[in-house]
Amino acid sequence: MTSVSFQANRLTRSLCLQESDLIFGMMIRRWVSHSGNQGMAINTVWSIDLGKSSLKAVRLRRSQGNVEIVAVDKVDYPLGDGGGDTAALAREALGIFLARNSVKDPVVVAHPGQGTFSRFIKMPAFDQKKVEEMVGYEASQQIPFPLDEVIWDYHVVDREYLPGEEREVALFAIRRNDVEDFLLEFTNNELAVESVSIGYIGVLNYAVHDLALDEPSIILDIGASHTDLLLMDGDRFWIRAVPHSGNEITRTIQERFNLGFAEAEKLKLALAREPDKAVKIYQSIIQPKLKELVAEVQRSIGAYRSQYGEGTFSKLYLLGNGSKIIGAPRFLRESLNMPVEKVQGISHYRVSREANLKLLQANLPAFATALGSAMHILGNAACGVDLVPAEDKIAKVVRRKQKHVFIAAGIILLSMLVSRYLLTSTAQYFLETTQEAETKMEPLQKGTAATTTYGESRAEFDMLFKQMKESVELRGRVLSALQALDSVLVTFPNSKSPSLTVAVKDGAPALGEQMDEILSNRLWVPWARFSRLDDPSAKDSKKGSAAPTEPTYEFKVRVMVKSKDSSEQSVAFIKEKFQTPLEAALKTQGLDIKPAKEGGPLVQIGTIQPNLTEIYFSPSGRDAGTDGGQDGRPFDSVEVSWVLVTRPLGIEETPGEGDEEDEENPEEG
Repeated sequence: MTSVSFQANRLTRSLCLQESDLIFGMMIRRWVSHSGNQGMAINTVWSIDLGKSSLKAVRLRRSQGNVEIVAVDKVDYPLGDGGGDTAALAREALGIFLARNSVKDPVVVAHPGQGTFSRFIKMPAFDQKKVEEMVGYEASQQIPFPLDEVIWDYHVVDREYLPGEEREVALFAIRRNDVEDFLLEFTNNELAVESVSIGYIGVLNYAVHDLALDEPSIILDIGASHTDLLLMDGDRFWIRAVPHSGNEITRTIQERFNLGFAEAEKLKLALAREPDKAVKIYQSIIQPKLKELVAEVQRSIGAYRSQYGEGTFSKLYLLGNGSKIIGAPRFLRESLNMPVEKVQGISHYRVSREANLKLLQANLPAFATALGSAMHILGNAACGVDLVPAEDKIAKVVRRKQKHVFIAAGIILLSMLVSRYLLTSTAQYFLETTQEAETKMEPLQKGTAATTTYGESRAEFDMLFKQMKESVELRGRVLSALQALDSVLVTFPNSKSPSLTVAVKDGAPALGEQMDEILSNRLWVPWARFSRLDDPSAKDSKKGSAAPTEPTYEFKVRVMVKSKDSSEQSVAFIKEKFQTPLEAALKTQGLDIKPAKEGGPLVQIGTIQPNLTEIYFSPSGRDAGTDGGQDGRPFDSVEVSWVLVTRPLGIEETPGEGDEEDEENPEEG
């Protein structure tokens, strides 16, 4: 079965429904239903049945695909004279319950079935997108109160329908004032009610989950003030609240024997231990009341058959404290000619070791409403009717979303702190790498030119590192660019390819033809560097548009490949295997780039002559070279660079005279 919650604040009962009210109601239902479902992830809940003679409460949680009973409690009201202030007794019992239990989980409550309206109707086959509108119209015709004075919900019987067959819909409604007064007891005790069920809906969900009904059955939940009667046949059900109850029998005993209400109640419960009194009281008082109850059952079966055209029920289940009435099971079995079972055990609920099993076993029939009312919130309900006022639902959803916003803000803050830590660690890694490189480069510093070049490079790197420490933006761009470069380089496997120095120094003949072929499909990156470009605002200020800009950086990479048949082939190989993939990787890292130039001049370097003793590559950006012979040029080198594009801070770019001048002179600057 499925259930859809819908509450509209302003639907009229006239045939000419206000279209704006219908739309308003549907908007509320859709928003609340969607937001509530998105945010609802409740695993543990307290379910409270605030009855007419006692408070019953169970704590339930989802466990391994089932529902587990974690805790139970029961607070009996003082018997008094039977005519006391029930609301005051319930308020006192709720205080006792809260004193004995720490209630930190969401709370579900069950409104007594008395005073509620239920109606079972058939509707033409409808499109699910129009169900709210159609049911809203039917509700305005069926519910005998203006819809703005009630809180109502509906349930569509979820079964297989034949093409064109009418849909079965159950309507439920309670006067708004009754619900607000009922919830006041909980809000006064600072309990946030997550859902409001109805007593007989709780019994229905309990029966479907735990009794495993495999044949049409009757459920009688005999309470202190009334009896809930349920006819259940597969996914279809029919409900009535009848006035016969346990207190009715107690009052009859009270009047017949001139006793106080408390004494009459004790006598009724003690009849099983006093056979002599039991026979007399049963025949004169209990049996006539049971006959009236049987008549209500038969009348209900007749009404069910008149509506659905069928209905043969095979078994009756007794629930509620009234199931303890002496002689009730036998009389019902003989009068209705069907088996009668007094529910005394748990079948499908799991029971935790923490729960008070003795209390549960002694009063199980009375806990049916509390056990079933929470099933909707836990996701195991046959019927998910919820009568929380719409404004309370909206407030609840807003509170839940606020909580999620705070959680998201905390996650973002934590992410920022982690990012800062990672960037700082990266900067430290760069520093350590530089120090290690300095140590390894000492043997290569053999000439004045090389030493001077290294000094210039070190000065530039020190300046870059200082800028990295001062600007998180730069550190992020450096890290992103290096990650992009790494993602491209790892696509070239490290099979048996030698280092560039070995390849150039030893020469192709020494390496052999197979290694020469391997080298043809490899490339090397001797160095990559960042540099900060001049602030373009200085030039813009001359044009009258001195807009503040963020720093602009250039990312430059030197690439080397074994010479192809022509320089064009070498350039094409570098562009295909390196430049284009790296541009895509830079954009994937979130960097806004543009090529500084298509590619630097193609420089052929290296030699295969045996007298080559050394090769060096300048970190300062100069072309690579050797100090050996110049007879052979087996390697080509290209310098590729990109500008990390920035825009004016907070200022829209609009074409002007200066822009036109730039378009006429694209190479300027």
